[in-house]
Amino acid sequence: MDYNAAKLFLAVVQAGSLSSASEKTGVPISTLSRKMNELEQGLRVQLLDRTSQGVKPTYKGQQFFEQARMGLELLDDAKKSVQSDHKLQGKLRISIPPNFPLWWDLLTAFQRQYPDIQVFCHASERVVDLFEDGIDVALRMGDLHTDNIIAKKIMSVEPCLVASPKLIELCGFPTTLAELVSFPIATWEGINNGTFEWQFGTEKITFEPIFSTNNVEGLFHYSLNNMGVSQLLDILVAPYLDSGELVQLLPDLHAEALPIHLVYARHKHPSTIVRAYIDFCINWINNRTLK
Repeated sequence: MDYNAAKLFLAVVQAGSLSSASEKTGVPISTLSRKMNELEQGLRVQLLDRTSQGVKPTYKGQQFFEQARMGLELLDDAKKSVQSDHKLQGKLRISIPPNFPLWWDLLTAFQRQYPDIQVFCHASERVVDLFEDGIDVALRMGDLHTDNIIAKKIMSVEPCLVASPKLIELCGFPTTLAELVSFPIATWEGINNGTFEWQFGTEKITFEPIFSTNNVEGLFHYSLNNMGVSQLLDILVAPYLDSGELVQLLPDLHAEALPIHLVYARHKHPSTIVRAYIDFCINWINNRTLK
């Protein structure tokens, strides 16, 4: 079997069309088409359904894709290990939640340790499809709702209520969650949110915010500029609490902790680069927690 043809087949399936695959690989469409035909003839099975909208793998093609991808990744790892003087080289494609600045510090530290690894980082509210989007490892917050992944829990975070010292001076220090209804509140809102509420254990309030956004940086800006109380993750607000720029409200109230996992596709053998990234994340978070 032609090794290069198999690699091009993976690129065609991931791109969804010969034209898109041609743009990504730099291989002419005519060459891609010929290579796909030769691969099918060599295997004596149809691998692709071709339509005017593009191509998609047949049932047999999907089976070949999954098995070939695992094998080619192992071959690529072996090739890199003998050609790179034991240095990890290649590209890592990851996904993280938006507005998670802790990870920028982690990624810069990771690339200082592994300077020959190129990193593509996709930050979005959307839960990416590891297969369709070609993501190696995703960082996911909260409960996981799929069995098609392998997940490694690396930490837990907890929401906490914060405000600036000046806002507390103006509005007073609340002693119960219910009192916050009379405070200006800046809160997170997705595109389809309709009701605003905070819950800490058995206590819960419903409120109307003066400002809402799906951008954590915006919430920090409002909090730091004395504009409102916000609920933000403890790991993100810790530096501001230490500096005194923000103050935690109702510290005895505790919301449900949110687990954070690193996940990768169950059917995909983790490459050397993926394993190095996961191990680095776990060690980096553990060292940070111990400080």
